Amino acid sequence: MLGDAAHRMPPYAGEGVNMAMQDAYELAEYLTGSLCTDIPSAIAAYETQMCKRAAEVTGQTLYNTQMLHSEGALSNILKIMQGA
Repeated sequence: MLGDAAHRMPPYAGEGVNMAMQDAYELAEYLTGSLCTDIPSAIAAYETQMCKRAAEVTGQTLYNTQMLHSEGALSNILKIMQGA
């Protein structure tokens, strides 16, 4: 439901742990806030938002993974570091 196991992405960028921290915060907000009237609706609302947020980060991570493991990866990294 939350944390590294909930987000399928390569582990080297550290995004899984970042997502896990945000997951915990958001789930606590849904469970303790006034937006939802019961636990099942709080979990459903949390999961909807988590999936939207995770999709964006996962897309970025997969794009970067492909770039870093492609032919010319070193050149790509140097361009990024040089602001090109």
